[in-house]
Amino acid sequence: MKSFDPYALVVAVNHLTDVVNAASETNLFKDYFMPIFVVLLSAITAYFIAIRGYQYQESYKNEKAKADTLNQIILKMQGMQAHLIGIKKNYYQDLTPYPIQRAMNIPPIPAQLEYETLNLNELTQLIYAKNRNVEHYPWFNIASFVATIGNYNQCLEILRLRNELEAEFRPRLDPLITEHTTNGIEVSAIQEALGPMLTMKYIDLTEKLIMRVDDLLITIDDFLCNFSSMAYESLNKKYLKNYVCLHGSQTDSDSFKEIFKRSKPVDIVDMAIVMQLAYEDAVEMYQEQSVVITTPKM
Repeated sequence: MKSFDPYALVVAVNHLTDVVNAASETNLFKDYFMPIFVVLLSAITAYFIAIRGYQYQESYKNEKAKADTLNQIILKMQGMQAHLIGIKKNYYQDLTPYPIQRAMNIPPIPAQLEYETLNLNELTQLIYAKNRNVEHYPWFNIASFVATIGNYNQCLEILRLRNELEAEFRPRLDPLITEHTTNGIEVSAIQEALGPMLTMKYIDLTEKLIMRVDDLLITIDDFLCNFSSMAYESLNKKYLKNYVCLHGSQTDSDSFKEIFKRSKPVDIVDMAIVMQLAYEDAVEMYQEQSVVITTPKM
């Protein structure tokens, strides 16, 4: 049996005391500062991650809204162009220079077309995303869109009024059509049947319709050729991955090129006589009131 060693017991007790004392000592950095630092660092990191995530979401929503606006305005203009082409196809090959004949050569054009509207706030975010000289780039001026949509709606109103007027006076021409089936109807007979006021009103609406359709076709064609590519440059593509943005179309078809040309002009001297206007007034009313928006060639 091993003998009891009191010295070894004393050493063991001293070692135990050292361990207990070391464990009971407080480390300010480890026990107090580090936990607080870790919590603060986690909170700050989470804050910046949340801010970055929010900014990304807001940027994504803004860029997607601008891309949606770009697609919507292109589709709207393409639809307006298609309607105007459909209207012009009814008459553009049959026009003569003489006011009454050209008015009678345009048939009734029934069209159930709705007036167009614009969301100006959304469009503003797109076209003013970058600063551009509106004299060089007229489609980056909100006024160009307001004028185009207004002229289109005015064109539809002129067409509606002309159709109503035609429905009103057509019964007066039926006896003339029956009587002159072989040699056609004399212009003087048409004027006599309709009377001067109805004749002038009908010719006025006809010429305004022809001019407005030509103006709009030229204007919208310019828009489709020049706006979309430059507007696309205003978008931040980083937020639009796999998102389809439309581009304006341009056709090289001969038939389309022909229909985009201005219609055969009216004889302004005859127009002045029929409308009982001075020559200068007829020029101002039926030639100089043409309004188109086109991009200057650089």
